[in-house]
Parts: sequence; structure tokens; C-alpha cells
Amino acid sequence: MAKPGKLKPTHEEFVFIASAPSLRWSFGIQHDRRRRADEPFEETQTLSFQTECLWPDRFKGRVGQVAIFPEPGFVEDKLLAKDDLRRNRIGFVRVTKSEFETALWLPPPMCQRLADTLANGLVRSMLTNGLIESKGMNRVTSVSFLGQEFDPVAYIG
Repeated sequence: MAKPGKLKPTHEEFVFIASAPSLRWSFGIQHDRRRRADEPFEETQTLSFQTECLWPDRFKGRVGQVAIFPEPGFVEDKLLAKDDLRRNRIGFVRVTKSEFETALWLPPPMCQRLADTLANGLVRSMLTNGLIESKGMNRVTSVSFLGQEFDPVAYIG
């Protein structure tokens, strides 16, 4: 009879310290009409910042890059196709030997407010949680941005 093995976790939480943000905005003619054929123009806004990972312990101290993109479909459900992956995830965390990358899609009104609060130091920590898809890839299903009252070191023990 085989010995029962250790159960592998299906979800993983990441705890980060966030740095000051950088905001990028662009506007132009919509070239990919397949996605939203009724929109002749494309506006792109990206919020990015660096993080230091505190948890999981195996990534403690690693510096990563976060990119946050506004997604209008999170405000108006009809804008997302029925099979759009963003119905099952709001982003991902990808870790390789040379990269530590997090990408998130959030409702557009929240992106500017988040940029302001990060720049003012009102938000200092970011937590993500999601499904482990493969080694080094985590599907983010929830994210939290926490202020000065939150102690991430005490949180992870």
C-alpha cells in the first residue's frame, strides 16, 4: 500500500511591499477592431510600480515589476466576451529565474485612484491570491491594496 503523499496546494498568496508608481497614457486610432469593433479610438493607461516580495518565503526579497491595466469590462460586463480569460482571473504572477512579473486588470476608475494613493504613500502593500497553474505561474483571482495601518511582516508571521 502506498503512503499517502503530501497534498499540493492549489492556491497561493503573495505579499508585496509596493513602491512609488509610474503612470503611462496613450491615445490613438483603434487598430484591432476585432476586440471592440464599435470603438474607433484606443486609449491605453498603464500603472506600473516595483514591488519587493515578502511571501511566499521562497521569493522573499525578490524585486518585481507590476503593471496594472484598466479593463472597462469589469464595470460593464457586456464588454467582455463570454470566453474572455478575464472572467476567470484578474491577472497573473509569473516568476522565472530572471523575472518577477505581476499583471493585473482592474476597473478603470480604480486605476487612477490607486495611482494617487500609491504616490501619496497611503497604500504600501499589495496582496494577491490565486490558483497555481504551473511552476512559476499563478492566476490571480483577488488582489488587495493596503495602507499604513497594515503590517505585512506581522501578517505573514
